[in-house]
Amino acid sequence: MKPYLSLLLVGLLLLLCVGTSYSQRRIDTIPTSQGCYRQPVTPISAIPTLHTDMSLDCMLGYIYADSLCRSIQTRSELDSFANLIDSWDTLKPFMRFLYRMSEYDPDLLEEYCDAAASLDTSYYLIPAVPRAVLEKRMNAVLGLRNKLNFLTLSSAILHVRVDTVTMSYDSLADYPKWPLPMVCVTATVLDTIKGIHIRQSSDGGTVIGKGKTEPLALASVINFSFSPYWQKLNPRGDFRGMGVDSLGNEYFPCDSCYTSSAVEAGKEYIVFLKDVLLDYNGTYSFYNFWPLPYYSPEGGIFAIDISGNVEEPSNYFGYGTSVPLATFETDLRNDINTIVSH
Repeated sequence: MKPYLSLLLVGLLLLLCVGTSYSQRRIDTIPTSQGCYRQPVTPISAIPTLHTDMSLDCMLGYIYADSLCRSIQTRSELDSFANLIDSWDTLKPFMRFLYRMSEYDPDLLEEYCDAAASLDTSYYLIPAVPRAVLEKRMNAVLGLRNKLNFLTLSSAILHVRVDTVTMSYDSLADYPKWPLPMVCVTATVLDTIKGIHIRQSSDGGTVIGKGKTEPLALASVINFSFSPYWQKLNPRGDFRGMGVDSLGNEYFPCDSCYTSSAVEAGKEYIVFLKDVLLDYNGTYSFYNFWPLPYYSPEGGIFAIDISGNVEEPSNYFGYGTSVPLATFETDLRNDINTIVSH
């Protein structure tokens, strides 16, 4: 690591301030309908939560985040430090930490971001704030919708075969158009490109990931869902009028919407998923996986045709518009290595 970058990281660790601490009580809320999936997760009870099978970069990510949230008192102060991250050289270590944290266990990362400040009153900022500030710097330095940002922010990247597609409703959608449709997907995981500990399906199946004892060949199963009306390239809150769903997207059909046929049973896909905290009821936290939109025109869902080629009509990754699966996965891993290599 370059000397000036080491000094920046050490400086962030040593910036321990004295003042009134910020704390936040977790809000107990339960949606009035189930939606597609509300998968229960036992909330974290201590921070930072470190495990012996974490990579060093994953551990460091939690340790640095813990220090930041205990030492930097305001968002403006944090922004001032973040502005020092103005090149790939200074940005890469932070992206590497975040990639490893999300790769290890997305539930753990989301729990930490949401619940840490309610567990320790010495936190000035909830950990979701440094993550949001880092994402802003990633977009500023590398550009909006950059593929390295996409890989870093995805909670899981999987090669799946869709088993079932059913319909339900968006339990978090806003008035006046409620409830809105949701597409509910159960899929068998055929290969894991990003992910170590990943939540298993509500419909059965084994837990997937390198950290588990079951072989991947034992048909690991996951659930994810999406709305036909979600716009693939519009960020959350970027809407023009009333009647929006839980992502802030308007509910009428559009050219960039997923539609109900974005995935079909029996077909294979490469999916880029985002782990989403739905709510907390005082005993459990409830989660779901959604495709990660905003980056590729494909909305994080890339179909594999009958010839075994990954269809990428926009050539978002630059691998070509129709690429053999093995080549696509190799190219993805090469791009991932750009982020995580030292």
